[in-house]
Amino acid sequence: MKVAILSGGASSDAGLYYDQSWRIWGINSVHRSHGARWAKMFNLHRLAHLERDCPQYVDWDSTFSRRNPKVPMVVIDSWKGLLKNQVLFPRASLARQPRADYHASSFDWLVAYAVHLKATVIHLHGARFALDSNREEPISAQACLEYWCGYAEGRGIKVVEHRDCEMFVQFHLVQSHSVYGYDDVRMVERRK
Repeated sequence: MKVAILSGGASSDAGLYYDQSWRIWGINSVHRSHGARWAKMFNLHRLAHLERDCPQYVDWDSTFSRRNPKVPMVVIDSWKGLLKNQVLFPRASLARQPRADYHASSFDWLVAYAVHLKATVIHLHGARFALDSNREEPISAQACLEYWCGYAEGRGIKVVEHRDCEMFVQFHLVQSHSVYGYDDVRMVERRK
């Protein structure tokens, strides 16, 4: 089984590269901007938390589900009839993996899930945690995803992070006496 995992940070054409032999999984309302042939959509947040913090995701995903009733919407708790093809995420099935509760984003959950399903190849699109403060992901999200990719590779699964990801690179903290707004300060200094 070959799996491509796309998030909202994926390039707009990422889902179009894959033929019928691939299962394309979308994370958190990615379907709004990508014309992929979705095998599954995932929103791994409690409904009550989404209704409180990001009600637009509830609207987007329930609308997608009505328009695409054959695509399973995988969630962690019941969406109370808002989804046409609701499937609960099988967390208990992943409990035999090492560090089964070490998860800091939907991406790493899906890599662990793909390993559980015996994927042979996993492609990642849109994984950008370290420098994207707008995502509001835990600080450990980057390390956690990289751990699960290493776990997958250790099990013989090929993992490919595409150019729309920021993974497997060093990030440095820089101290300076620059003055915000007056000095030319680069927030990200790219070195080869």
